[in-house]
Amino acid sequence: MKTNLILLVLLLVGIPVQTLAKNDSEEESFYKAWYNQITDVLDNVGSREALDMISEMRDHAENRGSKYGFFLVSILNAHIAKDMGMTDRAEELLLASINYQKRYLSDGIPLSQLYFYLANIYVENHQGEKAIQLIDEALKQKGWSGEDYVVLWSIKCNAVTCMEPVDTTRFMEYYKQLHDIIDQYGYNGNVVTYTECYYAQYTNDYSRLLELAEKITDKGHRLKFKIAACDGLDRNQEAIDSFRVYKAWTEKQFNTETRKMAEMSALELEAARAENEAETLRLTNQRMLLIAIVCGLCLFVVFLTIYLFRRQWQMRKLKQAYDQLEEVTTQKERIESELRIARTIQLSMVPSVFPIRPDIDIYGCMTPAKTVGGDLYDFFVHDNQLFFCIGDVSGKGVPAALLMTVTKSLFRAFSSNESMPDKIVSRMNDNLSENNKERMFVTLFVGILDLTSGLLRYCNGGHEAPVIIDKEAHLLPINHIFPVGAVPATSYKMQETVIEPQTTILLYTDGLNEALNADKEKFGKERILNEANRAIQAGQLSPKALIEQLTRSVHQFVGDTEQSDDLTMLAINYLRQ
Repeated sequence: MKTNLILLVLLLVGIPVQTLAKNDSEEESFYKAWYNQITDVLDNVGSREALDMISEMRDHAENRGSKYGFFLVSILNAHIAKDMGMTDRAEELLLASINYQKRYLSDGIPLSQLYFYLANIYVENHQGEKAIQLIDEALKQKGWSGEDYVVLWSIKCNAVTCMEPVDTTRFMEYYKQLHDIIDQYGYNGNVVTYTECYYAQYTNDYSRLLELAEKITDKGHRLKFKIAACDGLDRNQEAIDSFRVYKAWTEKQFNTETRKMAEMSALELEAARAENEAETLRLTNQRMLLIAIVCGLCLFVVFLTIYLFRRQWQMRKLKQAYDQLEEVTTQKERIESELRIARTIQLSMVPSVFPIRPDIDIYGCMTPAKTVGGDLYDFFVHDNQLFFCIGDVSGKGVPAALLMTVTKSLFRAFSSNESMPDKIVSRMNDNLSENNKERMFVTLFVGILDLTSGLLRYCNGGHEAPVIIDKEAHLLPINHIFPVGAVPATSYKMQETVIEPQTTILLYTDGLNEALNADKEKFGKERILNEANRAIQAGQLSPKALIEQLTRSVHQFVGDTEQSDDLTMLAINYLRQ
């Protein structure tokens, strides 16, 4: 059944399959074609879809005892772990693949992708010298094709770009040597396009950079270079649009569920590979037993002793594996306990006690999608002015929670001595974008409401437009500017309007309007406005009643579908006594 499914998938995607591998050469061609197809799906469709294909490939290799199949599956798992940001796990898998190749595939042709992924891990960790050393060691091996030499030299060029500061002289030296090799072998593939992109960037040829970026097959890298090119060409709207697409792509790739699937795939590979090696060991023992029978009873006793010794050794290894599993389980329970404590601490950091005043009525809530989340809101009254904000950190989990804490602290610190929202946001952006190696950011809306006059001054940093509820519900006009922490020295603009008494301001994160039901349909801003108008007609405009009504509506909309993003809302009813 699995074989039929595999053949059907390969036929549908256009890979001709004449027959299963009959010898080593056909086996390598078969798995290499499969490997290339999965890589294409991984670069252009998504990790989750690729994991399903990897699972089929692993089962196929396990059923046929293919060491070359296990070898390629291990590299694919490393590729996914790298894309998920699990660099330590990816490096472990790649080093294990190199060792596995030396043990079982020493007569095979070297695989440049193995060194490509490992070098990229060192590059992303800003270990350029380590990446260059890795490539220099790889170049000493025999069996490389002309195409492989070009690929390895291109990786060597790209490794220089991660050094701080970038040694452009060294890059240009490697770049010249790369083109000498290209001229020699006549190959100029996709990996070289990355190098040409860096060359165009360093020579400020942004038109060329934009042209080259469109040729890159990997969606994430294509969008990064396109953002840099549009920024250099002052095509700000295109840069913003590309940035939004990049954000959506990375959040899809880096979600927690896909990380768990990637880790499970890697663990299943280890188990299958261990079983394959055990099967090889069992066959070896059987051959030894046959030789012992032929040679005589005396040798049989000797080989039986060896067999029992190896059996005992295997039992010890099995016990060690069980002990390690028990230790991992204990650590997992400890981590889950610590995350529950972290959730309690995080929820205590956002206001949960709301002031009772004659001039304003305010209420907010935050529901993280996972144990901890990256949403935030805050408010305080100073000199008869209400300072408030709402934000959504990129990503999920502990890193997002840490950045949420820093963002809230910066808002409090800068608002204590500054009354212009654009200056508050600009100072927060300068602080968060400094040494932001992880490229994390936060969409942020900051407002200051004069409780005497109703004058609302506000500044938006890539966040959703608030809803203004008076006689009817409508969206507050906002400027579309980069999120905070994304681009250093961004110029943020202040906007202002006058809020009439009995008007409610509803702020929310995209966990509300982008909530998905079982049919992958979004809750949408139109439903938010409809719910607000329904509240106007019912006369239930208190912030708490409004937020509780929206919460019930979105829960009814998504049904049993798992919450995909943090859900945060803040409502302010301006009364002005």
